[in-house]
Amino acid sequence: MHIFFIEGDSPLAQGVQEHARTIRGIQCTLYDGDPEDLAELQRQLKDLSVDFVLNTYEFSDFRRAEQQPDKAWQINAIYPDHLAHICLEIGAALFHISSDEVIGETRGIAFSTTDTVHPLNPYGESKWQGEEAIRQCLKRRLILRLGDLFDSTEHHWLDQLIQQSATPSGVQDASDIILSPTAISDASRVIIAMLQQMDCGAECWGTYQYAGVEAISRSDFAELALELAEDSGLVQGMPEVRGVSAAALGLNGKLALHKEMNCQKIMDNFGIKQRSWRPALVEYLEYIADQKNAARAEAQAAGSDHSEESKS
Repeated sequence: MHIFFIEGDSPLAQGVQEHARTIRGIQCTLYDGDPEDLAELQRQLKDLSVDFVLNTYEFSDFRRAEQQPDKAWQINAIYPDHLAHICLEIGAALFHISSDEVIGETRGIAFSTTDTVHPLNPYGESKWQGEEAIRQCLKRRLILRLGDLFDSTEHHWLDQLIQQSATPSGVQDASDIILSPTAISDASRVIIAMLQQMDCGAECWGTYQYAGVEAISRSDFAELALELAEDSGLVQGMPEVRGVSAAALGLNGKLALHKEMNCQKIMDNFGIKQRSWRPALVEYLEYIADQKNAARAEAQAAGSDHSEESKS
């Protein structure tokens, strides 16, 4: 199976590549160029025998999408349309990553792929239009909506929480926004599992949803993450996490308060079960702690070497 990655810098693209390397028979090719250079992208794809094109390229920051809606629309809506036409021309299938932000409010009922969406922000609306463009153009496509992703990379969700906990203002987050945390390692597992089955002849094209088991409020997730971070030595003393309303954070009407997804379809068609995000949260925080300890030891060793040189 040959997978072509539109980009390789995002944590999700890196996670999928890392998982693919553990499985024999999977070849990964990373696009060498600017993702928005469609002519070059098409040229490279024509020179290869590609089974699946994986699109993880997106304008992902919902706040920036509000400030730059045209840019979000270009990357999240128009770009997938062009990509679908390229895949149609070269005969490759397209695997497109979408978001639970297309859904809007679920009103307390887990959202199904057959339900009507109501995106609340420019990011969600642009992602929805990208989905629609692909559906209208390409039969051989997989669209996967994912829950809120987290991993151990710098400046990502967990790292930001740890950094915020050290500031005088501490951490405050919405207690009335309920999300479905999803580890990037878990999402990567799901993506590869779907592709493997399609490569073996399954005809399960369509739109799917996946998120980690157990919805939780943003503030409760932050509190749990920092409790585990304290256990790993990443924070000193358990910082207070203040649960406030979405309105107090200026998020009312901009982010859905509930966007739980029904993931039964991916179980029925692919046999993929949802996993808890809790073990991955522990693993990621331990990894961050190990990395910081290694960097601290390296810096101390370098300082000691410099001191010895100065004495000599």
